[in-house]
Amino acid sequence: MIRIRAAIVAFAGMALAACAAPSHLSEADRAAVDAALESYRQAWLAGDAESVLSHVSDSITLYVPGRGAPAKIGKAAVRAHWFPPADTTYPITRYEIVGQQVHGGGDIAVVEGRSTLAWDTRVGDIILGSSASESEFITVMRREGGRWVLFRQMYVVR
Repeated sequence: MIRIRAAIVAFAGMALAACAAPSHLSEADRAAVDAALESYRQAWLAGDAESVLSHVSDSITLYVPGRGAPAKIGKAAVRAHWFPPADTTYPITRYEIVGQQVHGGGDIAVVEGRSTLAWDTRVGDIILGSSASESEFITVMRREGGRWVLFRQMYVVR
């Protein structure tokens, strides 16, 4: 519990520091962040793992919900978490965002909102079941090489 609190405090501090930066995101940067997140969402809906991961920084940290769940640090760890090598897959069938707000300045954008996900559990061509979840999220995007990519992500399943 202490590790989770420490991670939340650190993440919130980083988000607040980004929001308190003296510069603000231009309308062009806000549009670019929105476009990057929409492309990321579409990659999930298309089931394209490489495209999903192309929207992620090599130095990403993903804070996953769950008691004692360790953060996934680095693109390789996130790949293994999101796309484990197995016969069972979990293709996303619905990915909607509401209430998205973008804050930040310079090369950092903090995005918050609510998401709804739906997915199937498949083994080969057989669907074993379908599930859905609603989450609140904070995503820190960072401009790297002229592109906006996911740098830190945290969500809470409701």
